[in-house]
Amino acid sequence: MSKKVVYDANFKTQVVIQSLNPNTTIEAVRVKYGLSKNTINSWRKIFFANAHKAFTPNTKPELGQSADELKKIIGDLTVENSILKKISKLMS
Repeated sequence: MSKKVVYDANFKTQVVIQSLNPNTTIEAVRVKYGLSKNTINSWRKIFFANAHKAFTPNTKPELGQSADELKKIIGDLTVENSILKKISKLMS
């Protein structure tokens, strides 16, 4: 019974880049790493399908609340904290 080998993204990228080198062949890369030609071709398809993402600027996702809303929440919590401190002093 053989176990399926899982390769990380860095290894796959290295294999694909080597297979794209005009001074080598897919067969040479296949033999070097012990991979099938279908595996390398599959990785190449995925690589080319996602290559445009390397040039997409990183955008931060919306957190759901604006800076003004967060400032209001901080203000409310500051007031509540102040009130609780006064009550705590009165009770001790």
